[in-house]
Amino acid sequence: MTILFINGSPRRHGNTATLGERILQDCPHVTRHLADYQLNFEQDQRATHQPQRDLTDDYERLMRTDFAGATDIVLGTPVYWYDMSGQLKVFMDRWFDSYSHDFPFAGKRLYLLIVGADQPATKAVGITTAVSQSCDWLKMSFQGTGVVTADGPSDVAALATLPPSCLALRQKILVVTK
Repeated sequence: MTILFINGSPRRHGNTATLGERILQDCPHVTRHLADYQLNFEQDQRATHQPQRDLTDDYERLMRTDFAGATDIVLGTPVYWYDMSGQLKVFMDRWFDSYSHDFPFAGKRLYLLIVGADQPATKAVGITTAVSQSCDWLKMSFQGTGVVTADGPSDVAALATLPPSCLALRQKILVVTK
């Protein structure tokens, strides 16, 4: 069992990264910050004779090195304009490339973490829908969403206890790590 935390925030040490590390505290895991990777936009090649694959960036390396071997994926994103970060959106768009090449998505458990300043549980519901539907399509098991309201740079670190949605996800992760 391997847990991969993918921080979709441009801030390597911001609230999203802190939330992921708090949820995964004492659980063996690998953290990857999408801000450390060059990820190109999806290029739909279905109407051409070109392969549905872009080898000019870091996407394939990230997928082969970390994602492929993980049984559990934790995606974290801040809320930007009522949606996931651009980094996470580009990363997820590229899943089509992997799907086109029979990448082993099926059976992986996926957990979603959302951090937002202004009512993220209601204003960012589209993020949960997009991730959940992607999991269904790729035959991954969507485990749920943990949501935190945070605005200041250290708000998540300063929380005495995490919200119930985050504690519920942590409990699910602890069960699979035993």
